[in-house]
Amino acid sequence: MILRAGFLALAGLLAGCGLATPPEPPVSLPPVAARAALNPVTAALRGAATAFAETGRLQGRPALAALAVAQLEYLAVEMPSGRVAGDIGMVQPLLLAARQEVRGVLGIPATVPPQRVIDALAAAATVPGGDAAAPATLPPDVAPGGGALLWQRLGALPRLPQANAATQRALHYWEFGPDEAIEISMLGRRP
Repeated sequence: MILRAGFLALAGLLAGCGLATPPEPPVSLPPVAARAALNPVTAALRGAATAFAETGRLQGRPALAALAVAQLEYLAVEMPSGRVAGDIGMVQPLLLAARQEVRGVLGIPATVPPQRVIDALAAAATVPGGDAAAPATLPPDVAPGGGALLWQRLGALPRLPQANAATQRALHYWEFGPDEAIEISMLGRRP
């Protein structure tokens, strides 16, 4: 009986500490944002890492920026979930901070579900009529300031250091695995 009470107390403590938070619901990446590789995670990582490494290449190209943001949204959910990569360690908070940074710059509320953002941006990036028609397709919950304002912001993305660092780190992790720990004692002088 005491063991059971102790276990219940421990479970309550862990739940209260937020250690047992479930992953977000799965998201999918539309084919237009996953063309660069057979695996959507690889395609999203390569696309987002390239885009956020030098946002200057996206200036005046809101459709490409929209796809990069959709890819980042996908990565921020799927990589930490364990469904595609297992434990990704410190990459998880980097991706979540990157998503927050990008949403903040674009004015996308944090309360909008990731799949909604992914679908809206991918659809706008591929709408017939191009940049002229895209803003009208963006729903008000994703673009509360209006589709035209969000599309303008996508075409003028500033440097996004958290998005750059997170996508570069996640790509490195995906392609090479986790960094090996360095034993500090090995760095000392040898007699």
